[in-house]
Amino acid sequence: MTQTSPNNLSITSNSAAYVRVLASLTSVVIICAALFLVARLTTWLSYPRPESIANNSDLWRALWTGFRFDMAVVIRANLLGLLISICCIPLPAMASHFGWLLNRYWGGLILVIATWASILNFSYIGFFNRPIDSFAYVGLNYGAATIWPTVISMDPYGLRLLVGLSVTALTLWSYRKIGEKIIELIGFVHVKRIPFFTLAILLPLMFVMLLGRGTVSTFPLSQRHLIVSSETAVNNIVPNGIVALYYGYKEFKQSKTISPALDAEGRELFKTFYGESPLDQPLFSQFFTQTPRSSFLEKNPPNVVFNLIESMGNALLLPTFNPGIDLAGQMRQHLNEDYYFNRFLPAHDDTQKSLMSLMVNTEYSTISYSSHQHIPLQTSVARVFKKSGYRTVFVYAGFEGLSNRSDYLKTQGFDEFIGAHQLRERYPTMESSVWGGEDKFVFEETIKQLLDNNEYDRPLFIVTLTVTNHPPYQLPKHHNLTLSPPVDRLSAKLQDLPPESLDTYRYTNDQLGQFMSAVKNSRLKSNTIVAATGDHAIRGMSYNSAERLHELSVPFYLYLPASYRPSLQPDTNQVASHKDIMPTLYNAALSNARYPNLGRNLLAPKANEKYHNFAYHAEYLVIDERAYSKGGLGRQVTSEFMLAPSAIGVEKTSDRSRVYSQTIDWLTRFQLANGPAD
Repeated sequence: MTQTSPNNLSITSNSAAYVRVLASLTSVVIICAALFLVARLTTWLSYPRPESIANNSDLWRALWTGFRFDMAVVIRANLLGLLISICCIPLPAMASHFGWLLNRYWGGLILVIATWASILNFSYIGFFNRPIDSFAYVGLNYGAATIWPTVISMDPYGLRLLVGLSVTALTLWSYRKIGEKIIELIGFVHVKRIPFFTLAILLPLMFVMLLGRGTVSTFPLSQRHLIVSSETAVNNIVPNGIVALYYGYKEFKQSKTISPALDAEGRELFKTFYGESPLDQPLFSQFFTQTPRSSFLEKNPPNVVFNLIESMGNALLLPTFNPGIDLAGQMRQHLNEDYYFNRFLPAHDDTQKSLMSLMVNTEYSTISYSSHQHIPLQTSVARVFKKSGYRTVFVYAGFEGLSNRSDYLKTQGFDEFIGAHQLRERYPTMESSVWGGEDKFVFEETIKQLLDNNEYDRPLFIVTLTVTNHPPYQLPKHHNLTLSPPVDRLSAKLQDLPPESLDTYRYTNDQLGQFMSAVKNSRLKSNTIVAATGDHAIRGMSYNSAERLHELSVPFYLYLPASYRPSLQPDTNQVASHKDIMPTLYNAALSNARYPNLGRNLLAPKANEKYHNFAYHAEYLVIDERAYSKGGLGRQVTSEFMLAPSAIGVEKTSDRSRVYSQTIDWLTRFQLANGPAD
């Protein structure tokens, strides 16, 4: 009988350990693929009408692409452990045993991460209607003390926590049992060096590399493969939780990198955006325009108040979506009396992005706490009003340090920033929440600022930002609000939202309505312009695909004293967006004021508009009653602001609207590269 030398015995034992690692890796891949598939199917079934995309070939493409991402990400995560096991084959048995344990524990960690990343991604899609993205990492800036109460306020939080713990326990138990079976079935391996190298090392490595790339074509799987359809609902199910976390972080890191603003690039954007070549002069100033000269406005400059309301979605103001309860509350009277644009889109779907877009005309949402935070921008809204002789004030119900808003907005031209801490000092009865204070005192302070402004002998430009209608949806204790239970039709739309979200929505509308009544019942009625809109719509509600614009839309409300109103009735049924608010206010309040030419005056006849006759949202453009998604698919917009159920074909959007975001980006980069504003 042939005897086995100690050296050969070690190799045989190590080879067996390596084969066990291969089997263990296979089990990790299969379990993760099953977890990710269940998460995708659950996401799909949670849509209001999952059957509407069940027969869509894009759905099967999404599932297949998602499966390829699953294989790629799990194999890439385990590749180092596999290579270590290969290196351990010629080493003493102790090294091989270490390689086995390393792979087992690492595989278990991957399973835990896959479980919780899937639950997190599912919840994120349910609330934001998109997979985890850079905003999740931006949100970490708020701190655990703020984020945690917000997260646990969501209705299904407890159930999802229980599901996560149960799935984790079941997954790890199954993984442990599979590991025991692998050890039992794979004993010593009789090694014939060449066949073993070929069959057990070379071929598996080639197979692993192929699956890790996710494709046999020239380019491996990458972020561009996440878009497989023009339907957002379909694209949402492609990335698993780990992939979504990875690309979200990648976007977050890239957002901190500012590339140079080349003059040639800017001139090409100018020509495309305005439809004419720029003059052979310095370019940046040519992106600005001026309001008409008005002797009336020069003698009677009005106060201007712009209210940015947390989660003021427009759908809940409409009987179509909200029968039974009028959630406009005390604001309803003013919506009926004044200008109310109800086909209106926000710039973005989160507060920080919309705030930066409105206040400084930038899409760099992290700019307020980046290395560029100390550079004043000429595109700042406050700077336009200051140059026209205004005192500028920002009143915020939240904490001043959140995203460094206080210091940054003062850098951008606000003379005074009043946040939750100052409000608490001025109004000791104000309660505190995880986000700051109460909306009630934002409006009380604004009225006080307006009525006490005589000592400055300057008109006021005030911006307010509310926080009460934000998760965890806590009503102030002193409120006297009584709401009837929502009808079934509205309850069905709440999806992940607790019923308390309707209470805080109504509460803030009541406070805004009371503020408007106070303005109209005082001397401010004749010399104060007031505007209000939502930073974004309510997130987490359930809509079908035809209601996508309603899901995103916010109202735009505008009060003009009689002597400041235009001679012609403006078209309040036109589709417009955040980019048009400030140009409208500039033209209503300022004489001969220079401002960035990036939006249209909604009070002027639409036929007079040359450049800005489109509505802009980060995901959609609406041009001539057609909405275009990022994928370029056009859908008819009905008079009810719905998307027609059938696509009208893939058509190129106008060049002007297509480069809007690029134009803003270039203007920001130019200013950051060229230093402080004048």
